[in-house]
Amino acid sequence: MYLITNGWIVTMDKQRNIYRNGALAIDGSRITEVGETNALKQKYPQAEIIDATNKVVIPGLVNGHVHLFQVLYRGLGDDLALADWLSECIYRMSLNLTGNDVYHATLLAATEMLKGGVTCYVDSHYINWDLSCQDKIAEATVLSGIRGIMGRSTVDVAPVPEKLREAVDQAIRESERIIKTYHNQADGLLKVRLEPLNEALASTEMMLAMREVSRQYGVGMNMHMMEALPRVRTMTAKFGMTPVKYLYKLGILDSDLLLAHCCWVDDVDMDLIAETGAKVAHNPVSNQYLADGVAPVPRMLEKGIVVTIGSDGACSNNNHDMFEAMKLTALMHKVKNLDPEIMTAEKVLTMATIDAARALGLEDEIGSLEAGKRADVVLVDIDHPSMTPCFNPVSNLVYAATSNAVNTVLVNGRIVVQDRNLLTLDEEKVLHDANQAAWNLAEKSGAINQ
Repeated sequence: MYLITNGWIVTMDKQRNIYRNGALAIDGSRITEVGETNALKQKYPQAEIIDATNKVVIPGLVNGHVHLFQVLYRGLGDDLALADWLSECIYRMSLNLTGNDVYHATLLAATEMLKGGVTCYVDSHYINWDLSCQDKIAEATVLSGIRGIMGRSTVDVAPVPEKLREAVDQAIRESERIIKTYHNQADGLLKVRLEPLNEALASTEMMLAMREVSRQYGVGMNMHMMEALPRVRTMTAKFGMTPVKYLYKLGILDSDLLLAHCCWVDDVDMDLIAETGAKVAHNPVSNQYLADGVAPVPRMLEKGIVVTIGSDGACSNNNHDMFEAMKLTALMHKVKNLDPEIMTAEKVLTMATIDAARALGLEDEIGSLEAGKRADVVLVDIDHPSMTPCFNPVSNLVYAATSNAVNTVLVNGRIVVQDRNLLTLDEEKVLHDANQAAWNLAEKSGAINQ
């Protein structure tokens, strides 16, 4: 049993309780109690102490949308529009991407995220010519100790190269295999969600098939949606209505659907998302990087839509730094709306913690520091240049902190990062192997000069 003591504990519970000299009792994988240090030390005298003096203790951050494999493509897609970025970088590299490459990519991405306070990711993996990729993601995720929501994604429409397209029957078969093999495994660390990639690259038949399988197995579904204006215009003309309205017409919108981006949704689209209870994953860095547009997040929040935050892939960001993503979420909407009060630090931290859990249907398990919940916990140093002085911990976390202020991370009650050192993996080997895999892949794909 662990007892985290003497910390500035930001619970993110319903009352948004903050304990100035707080403690957190952890038994196995779950939190048993939150309260004042003196009281909990007397109640749990045999617990192993984790001293959080001069630290802010927060729920683990949730990266609400990421492409793990793209960490091997970091820096290769710079300064391109979405369509060119896909053809010149993503497709070119992915034609040679193997399960072994994805294994090294997952370990690298998990290393970066864990050391940056991310305890849970929501992946989107749509490169399926090598069907071992999902198995390798699962293997690497468990080895790293991070909580993984494996997004089993698929594409079947041009201009995706034929090698990367997947027949609907294979997508159904493999989705069922991945769900049966990995969903709720590793003491709940692994979960699976399905994903027809987006409205343009997954056919209506594929969207309906993935929706049916996701409902059959109760695993939830993700989609990229209304991301870039040229694609939105093309698909609106094809469907005779916006893509969100088309999903509504098909019966695909539902409370277990997580839509990434949504930069160009209109008020009616947002009303339909709110009516069905679908959720949105906001990707502020990626949307700026690819010049996709600015999602109307404040308007979504007004309508009661649950919105979370994602880094997106490391080929359109180019990192998995959720502290950066949180800050840019706040600043993007302040300047877009010319309103400094429209997005507060507390709301942004909510989006990256408890609202992220809510978006995944996991609000009873993660997202806040409360008795009975999984012990996904992050300790951030106050004695750090980016955190000093600390008058308001929530303000500092969103507007001031950098990811290297993260000191200690627990996932499911297990210490995975301690004093900034990753305990679950040989970090030097992870970096070496991923770097070698990336260079070999880039040379093989002709993405760089040999």
